[in-house]
Amino acid sequence: MTSAFELRRNPLSHDWLIQGFLEANTLALLFGEPAAGKSLLALDWAASVATGRAWCGRQTRRGTAIYLAGEGYRGLARRLAAWERVNGQESSPDVPLLFSECIAGLPDSVGAVIEGIDAVAIRYGKPLLVVIDTLARCFTGDENSAGGMGGFLTACDAMRLRYGCTVLIVHHSGHSDKGRARGYSSLPAAMDVIYQLEVKQNRVRTFACTKAKDFEPPAARHFIIHKTLLPPEWWDGNAPTTVPVLVECDESGKAINEPPPF
Repeated sequence: MTSAFELRRNPLSHDWLIQGFLEANTLALLFGEPAAGKSLLALDWAASVATGRAWCGRQTRRGTAIYLAGEGYRGLARRLAAWERVNGQESSPDVPLLFSECIAGLPDSVGAVIEGIDAVAIRYGKPLLVVIDTLARCFTGDENSAGGMGGFLTACDAMRLRYGCTVLIVHHSGHSDKGRARGYSSLPAAMDVIYQLEVKQNRVRTFACTKAKDFEPPAARHFIIHKTLLPPEWWDGNAPTTVPVLVECDESGKAINEPPPF
């Protein structure tokens, strides 16, 4: 235990993973309606951490990112290829971004998940970020019960404490109240930071912080979905393949930095 005097003598500065948006060693929640672009944003964050690329002009700490994909696993390769094209990144075996098809479910499989992360950490180092996409697909319990959600949160904390990483949970909006995440109230209560991704009438996605426990909530950001043309090796026969990527824009939907034409 630490005395109040000693605690006061050693104030902790913010330990940013993504400056102003995501702190290290925390629990984070990203929620929104289906097709809002939650997985696109989660992949954007994970890829930015793994490459060290700045996110929306904010400094990013480079390190290992683990993506537990409970849904959309088959399309991840195409989405990652599109992200690389839009952001000027080249595929490399040295980029510490790892994907797992996690549909066995937490908390029951937390031991197996940790074993898998331990194995890749030998080569890539301990993860800075673990993404769970989505809660519903990676969870075996009842999200509307205290016991079920408590078990899930305990599993998330087990990963956070073991690696000192941030655990980002991707989740759906409530059925009746779109302004909150679905499920038992202990979920938002346990989070250090919560973000909502909401689709407006002009199809602009508004990304807003609804809770920040230990820092000033950042101003809302806006995104549009840009259809990115992949190179011919990704095409289905002669049919060109386009893949969605989130691109930052202003409130009217005009891209701040025009994506390169392909």
